[in-house]
Parts: sequence; C-alpha cells; structure tokens
Amino acid sequence: MTSDLFDLPITYVSTPETLSQALPQWFNEHLLAVDIECSLTGVHHCVMALVQIANHDQAWLVDPIALGPLMKPAMKALAEIPWIVHDFSGDGVVFKRLYDVVPAAVMDTMMLARALGYPQPGLKTLAKLKLGLNIPKDEQDSNWMIRPLRSTQISYAARDAALLLPLLRRLGDEVEQRRNDPEVGPRIANLPRELEQIVNRIRHYRVPDRHPVMEKAHAMGLGPLAEERARLLSELRLRWGNEGDVAAVMELGNRWILARVQYPPRSKEALERCIPNPRFRAKRLDALWEVLGC
Repeated sequence: MTSDLFDLPITYVSTPETLSQALPQWFNEHLLAVDIECSLTGVHHCVMALVQIANHDQAWLVDPIALGPLMKPAMKALAEIPWIVHDFSGDGVVFKRLYDVVPAAVMDTMMLARALGYPQPGLKTLAKLKLGLNIPKDEQDSNWMIRPLRSTQISYAARDAALLLPLLRRLGDEVEQRRNDPEVGPRIANLPRELEQIVNRIRHYRVPDRHPVMEKAHAMGLGPLAEERARLLSELRLRWGNEGDVAAVMELGNRWILARVQYPPRSKEALERCIPNPRFRAKRLDALWEVLGC
C-alpha cells in the first residue's frame, strides 16, 4: 500500500473564517480521526501546537496558536462527534487540561491493538504492520511551536490522522477473526470497560501541584533553598519549552537540575561549563545564573 493513499487534501484552519467553514463539515461525520502535536514539555504542562482531524476524504490541521480563544468552543463542538484516536490516555489529558474537553465517545486504536496482542502498538509500528506504510521519523520530534510550519511537517501531521480510520478498519477485521480466541476474546470483551475507566480518569484529571524534580529534591533532603531553585528551574524549562525552545527541554533535564541544586556552581563561569549547547548557553546563561547564583 503506497503512502499517497493517505495523502488526503489538507485544509489549514487558522482563522475564524476557515474554522466556520470546517465546523459544519465535521458535524456531517459520524466518526472523526483526531490527533495532536504539542510542545515537548509533557502532558501536564505542554502547549497544544496543532490538532489534526480527518475523515475518509479530507484532513484539517487546526492551529491553536493562531485561533487562540476560539479553540475552546471549537473543541467542545468537536467533542460531540465520536473520535478515533491513538493513545487517548495522553492526548485526552491535554484536551481536558487545556480546553476542559472530553469526547462523548472515543475508540483508541492503541488499546485495540494491545487487546489483539500487539506488544508494541505504536502508531508507526501499526502503520507498517497493518497498512504497509513506512512513516518517516524525520518530523517525529519536530518543533511544532514555530510558524510557519514546513511542508514536510504539514504532510506528516495530516497523515497521522488520515491513517487512523483505515487502521481501525484493519484492526476491526482482525477482531472479527479472533473474537473466539481464548486469549484475545476476553481482552476484546473487556476493552469497553477499560476505555471507560480511562475516560473517567481523564474527566476527573487535575494538574499536579508540584513538579517531580521538586519532589525528588525534597526526598533527597536537599533543603528549602534547593527545592525552591528546583521549582524555578523547572518553571523556566516549561516556559522556554512552551515558547518553542526545544534546547531548554533537552538541556534542563531533571538530572541536570538536581545536580545544579545539590552542588550549586560557585561562579557564572562554572555554570557555563555545565551547559554543553553553545547557542542555548549564550541565550539562557544569565537567566539560569539568576536562579543558581542567588
């Protein structure tokens, strides 16, 4: 199966006008594929950079950065239509946290594949196994916060949504073939209950009160000053990462933060030696020293 079968026509939704045109098209569907791209700061703190929506004939790329306050009512409207997703346990948290949205009905191809016994049910793996599609990994860890998006990012994002409905059909065919399998059958029967539990957990989701690195500093007995520094460094990492500074996420890992708060650098020059990335070092050294040098 060639990749161009999944290269649907794409509508980029970034204005009130394009959004108003897309909404009635979505409401004409009984099921929509939904995927997202976010900043690299994790489900509890990330910014949503793109929402990909697809039916059998078309893909829409919805730009939350451009649409701003229009996103919440748009996503609440979208939630009235059943979704097909891949790994709702993560994406669902982001929709709930940012827009207080949980879809009325959802089917998760990752959970379905796991019930069928696939040990690594990632979307790229399943696309290869079930659809014969090789998805290039070049854009997998893209910086989705930068505008304009590259043409390769746009096609990659749209394809991730476009392949979900064909994938669901293939997995559904396999369910019918294996429903009486003594191992697979009970897992398939339990899938609605398992999915309901995940949806209920997301519906009651609350953002964690403290950053994990602060908890670690506390568990290590590093003291109030170290915990405060860990908090400030974590907040800088999140703010910079959500602004599109991928280096902040890569350079300021939890281990790096804990090492700096446990053994604070004695000088700005010493801190400089702890930051390998020269561009990030030049851009962020002063701000980091304000935290660690106080």
